[in-house]
Amino acid sequence: MMSVATAVRKPLVRPIPPSTLPSRPTVADAIETTLEWLDRQGCGSAGPERRTTRRSRYRVMARISYLPAGGERGTMFEVKTRNLSRTGVSFIHRTLIYPGQSVDVDLPLPDRSVRNLRGRVVRVRAAGPGLYEIGVEFTEMEVAIS
Repeated sequence: MMSVATAVRKPLVRPIPPSTLPSRPTVADAIETTLEWLDRQGCGSAGPERRTTRRSRYRVMARISYLPAGGERGTMFEVKTRNLSRTGVSFIHRTLIYPGQSVDVDLPLPDRSVRNLRGRVVRVRAAGPGLYEIGVEFTEMEVAIS
């Protein structure tokens, strides 16, 4: 005769390795997904292209610093750039910076140097939940002397 303990067997439960568990999306994941989506959309403007210089996809971590309107302390944060041209750069971030705001951009270059650029925000658009695409037009550039 079978005992109750041997008649009812529980299935063997194996823990799922952490590497196979779905991870929670991070802000960096959301920004990268948004950048890819924006690239597929193009400029997003139905009218004629107003840019006078060609832009190129350029993905690096740049540092943005600025003094918020009415603020006494400067703000600095890192952003993932979207594209770059001779006249400006665009990036995605959670911080809303208003058009007309002056910003400083520390932009890493492929040769591992960093260019210090000054610019002003010329375009801001929503780029997803809590994210903004911000376009900066350069107003001053550090000149490289070789």
